[in-house]
Amino acid sequence: MSRNEFIQLFEKYKSGNCSPEEKESLDNFKDDYKLDDYEWTPEMGNKTQIQETLYTRLKQETTPEKEHVRKFNPIMRWISAAAILILTSTSIALFYHHNIQVSNSATSLVRFETRKGQKKQITLSDGTVVWLNSLSSLTITNEFNNKTREVNLIGEAYFDVTHKEDKPFKVHTADFNINVLGTAFNVKVYPNEKTSETTLIRGLISMQSETGKKNTITVRPSQKVVFVKNEGLKSSNNETGIQNIIIKNYQEVRDTTIVETAWTKNNLEIFDQKFIDLKSVLERWFDIQIIFKSEEVKNYKFTGTFANESIIEVLNALKKTGDFKYEMKEKTITISK
Repeated sequence: MSRNEFIQLFEKYKSGNCSPEEKESLDNFKDDYKLDDYEWTPEMGNKTQIQETLYTRLKQETTPEKEHVRKFNPIMRWISAAAILILTSTSIALFYHHNIQVSNSATSLVRFETRKGQKKQITLSDGTVVWLNSLSSLTITNEFNNKTREVNLIGEAYFDVTHKEDKPFKVHTADFNINVLGTAFNVKVYPNEKTSETTLIRGLISMQSETGKKNTITVRPSQKVVFVKNEGLKSSNNETGIQNIIIKNYQEVRDTTIVETAWTKNNLEIFDQKFIDLKSVLERWFDIQIIFKSEEVKNYKFTGTFANESIIEVLNALKKTGDFKYEMKEKTITISK
């Protein structure tokens, strides 16, 4: 976030004009950095005076012509600053490191983001609940729910949408757009993966491709739509007549557990997945990096269920069905035959 963007949001907060989404973003920020853990001590000086001094300094250093994000190294500087501004949910200094982004246009944008290994539950002003998976971002405007309900998604999210017939809910992604009145569905659109997908749990949605002829298809409960990004990948089980769209049923395991949405309950469900395809899932889930030293191991297939296990526990379990070795140094895991 640039200084200009922060000043704009902070001024709205001070004047009491933050939208519900902006306030929730600030609450998420407080939770991320555990600001309530910091206690104010008299040695730090006058709390209100230091708050205003920092705010004034930030405003003076803002240059409208050129925006850039500044990086800070001394961590203790931010720990001290965190104790200065525990105003319901924000801190001036640490806010530079947070993931919320606000534009300088008349219509502000609010962005919710998650890091690797992090998940978030968000309640929008219309009552819609969104679960945001690791390494994902959801962007809305501050006018959300006034006349329209539109969001932009990168990564993966599960939506439980409040029904409003006069305000259809729209999800925009790089690969397709989704239109819905009130329903529950999962969307997975990570930029670095070969496919994107939408899984409908209940209700009815329509989808339109963002590329090519912009074909529209209707999705019904229990169906999963897979969008193949690489045109070289085709499927003989294509029910849509659209070359890069595949429709099939979602995968249900053990009673009513659905593989595609198990992550919302913090369960890692693996179903007949190649190790190489599982790589990005594990990297996001555990905030690690995986390096393969064997082409053979990449093609190993696994099925399993993991609830609150560590990456070491997961790898040890996978080793029981696949012949491979691994070595872990800090956050890098090297896998070999």
